[in-house]
Formats: sequence, structure tokens, C-alpha cells
Amino acid sequence: MSRHLFWLVVLSVTAAVAQAVTPGKLAIPGIQGGDDRTLVEGTDYPWGAIGRLNNTLGPFCTGTLIGPRQVLTAAHCLWNRRTRTWLPPCALHFVAGYQRGGHLAHSLVISYQLADGKGARKGLSGGPTQDWAVLTLADDLSGKVSPLPTLSLDGTSLQIYRQQGIFKQAGYSRDRPHILTRNNRCNIVGLASGDLIALHECDATFGDSGSPILLERDGTFHIVAMHVAINIRTGQGIAVTGKAFHERLRAMKTPVPSDKSIKACGIPSQDMASKASA
Repeated sequence: MSRHLFWLVVLSVTAAVAQAVTPGKLAIPGIQGGDDRTLVEGTDYPWGAIGRLNNTLGPFCTGTLIGPRQVLTAAHCLWNRRTRTWLPPCALHFVAGYQRGGHLAHSLVISYQLADGKGARKGLSGGPTQDWAVLTLADDLSGKVSPLPTLSLDGTSLQIYRQQGIFKQAGYSRDRPHILTRNNRCNIVGLASGDLIALHECDATFGDSGSPILLERDGTFHIVAMHVAINIRTGQGIAVTGKAFHERLRAMKTPVPSDKSIKACGIPSQDMASKASA
């Protein structure tokens, strides 16, 4: 599949506003056939590591804690389409285990790195294979939330994973913005772009950008891909695979937050946390 074709997709970022859905008429992009999403009523492992990524402009995405102060999300969630500039880090706030106004932990974002390991630059280059980023939080959340590890995913490992476990996806959708929803079982139907992109049938829609596709094996969970977009012609989900980010994440150095960088935000963290229930 060509890079040109991949950009015929809808990038899944949305305003944090619930929209009414007529019963029996789920005309929601990314919902493929019947709606297989279920509500996650608890914040036990692994769901507590998944959270809402809020920002001062209102739109939200989904992110996953992958280290004490690191969150994996979609890079386009950091792009302001109106001003065509990258959002400043302190406009972002991660709320882990968010459920109906409550949460397990939260923190301001003090910096982020894009797929090439650099800071924000002009425009998102490289297409969907580069549509991932790592956020650095002001606070260490590992005392309250268990980070989820990542795994690489390619054609060979996909066959093994299918035999050994189950793929699941979970995120914060536009039509259900105040509670995590999950697909208890969903298919990765193919790979593309040198195994850097996965095509999937998980029901993921606007707001689910940055949501993890998890491999569950014997009660343990690993992130093997991350949802970033919807094919507007087929409704099929598009995700960046672990092959794109797993090894790169291990090589990235995490910046150490300083009092200066935290104070530079000038936004009390509790104010940002309150936006989760807006």
C-alpha cells in the first residue's frame, strides 16, 4: 500500500464533546459492522495505564503509560490543525485511568519527542509510519499505575501472536468520552509499509487515536500496535506497529524534568485534570 493511499484516511482526533447516537444507527467512522466495544468499569491491570490526553484547546486523544513518566500516543494529536503548529507541551495533560470524572493519576506534559527522536518540528513528515510520539510527564506515575511494555510486531511474529494470544484494543471514543471502551477480541488482518503499519478490525473511532492494540497472553499484556487513523473508504483501522516504535523507544533518552520546565507551563495541574470531566 502506497504512502499516498494511506493519507486517504481520517486522522482520529476529536473535541471532547459527547454526541448523541440514534439507537440502531451507528453511523460512526471506524465502527465496522456491529459495535463490539464494551465499557471498562474498572481501572485494574492493564486498563489503568490507558488514559485520556487532554489539552487546553479542548480536543482529546488516548495515550498509554509505558514508563514511569513516558506516555505513548499518536503524533498528530500534538498538531494544531487550525494554527498549523505543534502544541506546546504544557498545553497537554495525561489523565491515567480516567473514568467518569475520576482517575488513578494525572500529570502535566513537560516535553515530547516525535518518531525521529527529536522535539516538535514543522509538520508531520513520513506519513502514518511516523505517526507516534512519546510524552515526558512532570510526575512519576508508576507508584499509582503500572506501565505497559511494548513488543515488536512483524509478519513472522504476527502469526505467532495469533496462535499464542488475543488482540484487544481500548481507548476513549468521541461518543463515550468519559469512560474507557475496549474490544475484547479484534483482528489484525494484515501488515503494510514494511510491517510498520497494521490494518485492523478493532472498533476504534474519533478520540481513539493513540489507543493501544494489546496482545494478551497468559494474563499479561503488551502493546504491539497503536491506532492512528481510519481508512475513509473501507472503515478499516490503521495502526503503527511495534516494529516502528519498540526498538526506537528503548534507544530514546528520557529528559529529566526541572523546576524551571515545570514552572514554565504556568498552569496548575489540578486545573488541567478538571478538564477531563468537562
